[in-house]
Amino acid sequence: MSTLFLPSWARRTVLMLAVSALGAVGIAQAQNTDGPSAKREELQSLQQSLASIREEAINQNPNLGDRQQSLEDRMMSRMRDEGVNPRADVKRLQDIASQLRGGDVAEEERAGLMEEYQSMRQSLLEARRTAMQDSGIQEEQVELQDDIVSAMSDIDDEVPAMIERFQSLRSEVQGQRRSGSAGGAGNGAQ
Repeated sequence: MSTLFLPSWARRTVLMLAVSALGAVGIAQAQNTDGPSAKREELQSLQQSLASIREEAINQNPNLGDRQQSLEDRMMSRMRDEGVNPRADVKRLQDIASQLRGGDVAEEERAGLMEEYQSMRQSLLEARRTAMQDSGIQEEQVELQDDIVSAMSDIDDEVPAMIERFQSLRSEVQGQRRSGSAGGAGNGAQ
C-alpha cells in the first residue's frame, strides 16, 4: 500500500516548485503513516496555511507565477532530456493507482500493473534527480523560493516561523515513520 501515495508524489513531481518553495519535499511520505497524530495534524494544518498564503502571494505578484511556470517548464524539459515524459507518465501512474485501488484487477494483471508502476515511478524519480542537479535550475529555484517566501512574509510576518516549525515537525514525523517501520510498532512517545 505504501506505493500508492501517488497523488502527493505526483504533485511533487509535476508541480515540484509548489512544494519545494516551502521546503516541503517529503511531506507526502510523512503523512502516509497509520494512526492519528497531533504532530501530523499540526503539520498538515501548517502546510495548508502556508499553501494558502503562498497562493495569495503569487496572486498579488503575477511575475512570481510566471517565473514559477518558466521554471516548471525548464524542469519538465530537462526531465524529457532524460527519456521520460513527466506529465504523461504521471497521468499513467495515477491511472494505475486508481485501477489498483478499485479492486477489480485480476491477480496476474495486478502484478504487471505494480511492476509497470514501480518501473515508471523509478524512471521519473531518476529523471527528476538528474534535473534537480542542473546548476541553472538550482539557482533559479533558490532565487524564486526566496522571492516567494519574501512575498509571503509581506502578507503574514509569521511565515518564517511557520516554515521553521513546519520543517521541524516534518523531520520529527519522518523520524517516527522511519523508526516505526524499522522497529515494528515502536513509534515512541515524544
